[in-house]
Amino acid sequence: MPDKLYMNMRIILSKNNDPYINIATEEYLLKNFEEDIFFLYRNTQSIIVGKHQNTLAELNYSFVNKEEIPVIRRLSGGGTVFHDLGNLNFCFITKGEKGELVNFKKFISPIVDFLQSLNIDASIGGRNDILINGCKISGNASHVFKSRVMHHGTLLYKSELSSLTQALKSDPLKFKDKAVKSVRSKVTNIHEHITDKKEINAFTDELYKYIHTNYQGKPYELNKDDYSVINLLVNKKYNTWEWNYGYSPKYILKKRIKSKTGKRFEFILNVQKGLINEVEIKSNSIKKIWLNKLQEELKNKFHDKKSLQISLSVLFEENPELDLEEFLQAIF
Repeated sequence: MPDKLYMNMRIILSKNNDPYINIATEEYLLKNFEEDIFFLYRNTQSIIVGKHQNTLAELNYSFVNKEEIPVIRRLSGGGTVFHDLGNLNFCFITKGEKGELVNFKKFISPIVDFLQSLNIDASIGGRNDILINGCKISGNASHVFKSRVMHHGTLLYKSELSSLTQALKSDPLKFKDKAVKSVRSKVTNIHEHITDKKEINAFTDELYKYIHTNYQGKPYELNKDDYSVINLLVNKKYNTWEWNYGYSPKYILKKRIKSKTGKRFEFILNVQKGLINEVEIKSNSIKKIWLNKLQEELKNKFHDKKSLQISLSVLFEENPELDLEEFLQAIF
């Protein structure tokens, strides 16, 4: 039986596939509406990291950078997820009593009920996720704002799982920090477990209708006034390096490098609020004068590839035995 707490929710289906817009929309709906809300959206390829994570430690930076995949920090905690147009995202926003707002089972249950109504053998897993035959199809997270909670999750429907695996392939030994770590799980697509093989648009419509019918949802369409605030939030927060990378908890990056020309060196970077505040570089095969220059050039610089590419270009021209791109690839 449907939970009465969900009755008469506003139901919103995003007409936008821009990940910056949709992630910002979640915060906008949480902080600017009084009504309970059910929000559905799909994003183009993007990496969505948890609020308390070290962004660089969670992804395959060279792959993500090469493929120009947006990386966005969300408002909730938890682990990093991969979005693409084969993945459907759902978001419940409700009010409640303090201390009782975060309730994963309460918010996951309607989604599991919907999947079971399609004869999909879905169940709630031990890590607040949704499973089919022991494989994950949905990761979930929550965020509390005053007397309201936002609970959101993914639904892997027909996602490019090879891209997901490649994008989230990180080096666990490269970073030392106290940030929240993602737990990798075996995943599957819902599409593999249904007989009629409907496309994701039809699946999305069915979930929308299920909530509308069973919870007496009230359709709502975001208007120009809504988007004016959402776009401002995108520009000031969600599409900024400071939020997506600089907000990461402080971390130490350690790496040993052997260049194509056989030069070996190791370095340690201490980074806080995205700023490199301590640098230690050691090498027996590179001149100490040049290494000292490199250390000084790195200090008090943002740990950002584009800005370091500019600031280090002249220095690396002085040392043709070392390749700037090779160096940058090692420290990201």
